[in-house]
Amino acid sequence: MKWFRRVLYGLFLMGCLAAGAGVRLGLNVVKSISDEGMSFTEAIHVVTNPRDSFPGVNKMTLLLVGQDYNHNNKGFIYTKASRADTIMMLSMDLDSKQVRACSVPRDTFVTARDGKSGKINATFARGGIELLKDTLHDLFGVTIDHYVIVKPDAVREIVDAVGGVQVETIDEMNYDDNWGGLHVHLPEGSQHIDGAQAEGFVRFREVNRYRMDSRGNMIPLRGVKSSKEEGDIRRAARQQQLVAALMSSAKSTSNLLRADEIIDTGFNQIETDLKRSQCVALANIFKEAKESMVSGTVPGEDGKRDGVYYYTLDQERAQATVDWLIKGDDHAMRRLVRIEIRNGSKIPGVARAAANMLDAEGYNASAPGNASSTDVTTIVYRKASFEEAARAIQQLLGATSIEKDVKAGEYGPEIKIVIGSDLAEKLKAASST
Repeated sequence: MKWFRRVLYGLFLMGCLAAGAGVRLGLNVVKSISDEGMSFTEAIHVVTNPRDSFPGVNKMTLLLVGQDYNHNNKGFIYTKASRADTIMMLSMDLDSKQVRACSVPRDTFVTARDGKSGKINATFARGGIELLKDTLHDLFGVTIDHYVIVKPDAVREIVDAVGGVQVETIDEMNYDDNWGGLHVHLPEGSQHIDGAQAEGFVRFREVNRYRMDSRGNMIPLRGVKSSKEEGDIRRAARQQQLVAALMSSAKSTSNLLRADEIIDTGFNQIETDLKRSQCVALANIFKEAKESMVSGTVPGEDGKRDGVYYYTLDQERAQATVDWLIKGDDHAMRRLVRIEIRNGSKIPGVARAAANMLDAEGYNASAPGNASSTDVTTIVYRKASFEEAARAIQQLLGATSIEKDVKAGEYGPEIKIVIGSDLAEKLKAASST
């Protein structure tokens, strides 16, 4: 059986629309949530006093699941007992209005609460959302407060409903699957994509390396160019990017004018234990949240067990990732970040001195060698989620230059530092005291 991966991460789509519309088009949103049986006055209260929808709650953890298709031998598709295509935990701080996301690759090897071992996405097929929640709790000590299951066709529906989204790729993405109806052809760089393209954006895992002949045999293709977008880690990063893109697109003036229509489209594509009024309330609470959502994926590596492909967690680093992004332990970020420091000055030992300084603060720093001579110390971070750590290190060292490596892949140190002559004397003096 072949699985068709159609995922959308648009929970906040309805939210952001409702939040903006709550100010500009309140009657549309009030009508939308009063359909739950609320009185008109109660519905207005949800929009104007959203915090009251969650009494005594300061922070919640939401589980976002993209539902997969099942496919029978006659070509019919259905979702009963389907697997979880992608799994994302969201930490939502109702006071600071900060949202953080942590993805768990669907092929992650686990022993679930029911005692069966295998891929984590199969727990959803066997025991539904409750077994998946229990398994995540056993893995990371996380308690899931609410869940949202996104239906397989949601990508096209909701992205088209908001008029498309703006995304960015780090390499070309080319893949064709006639059987699965998936055709992905996206160039490198920033671009505006529609629903069909967004579906490919979140489903893409690899380029075509084989073709099928008339007898059904798979023939290797020659001269195939790899893509930096391949693999489950990049796939999870793109899904996180789509959440942020939907948050941004949903706030546009044109979409606010169609708020009630788009909210209905969104709710038709999800299954959740949250009431519609609670989703609208959450949206109003988080309407001013940063669009550059801090996000990450639990670290691990690809491999095979008994001939089956799995993603095996680096348990220590995976736990640190969850502790940081979901439990809010910022010191866990220091355990997670790998820092490579090179000496670009003519004074020996300053890279090691900088590494010792950072190690003393709980970071994981190494000083493998020298770099080309430079006057200015430069800090380069690999992913947007590590900008916070990079700026903390910048302040600690007293560096002036910081930048994001837009071409970086998913592997290697999270932060690279080249010590220039501007900080060399300071570091040498600090190391001698």
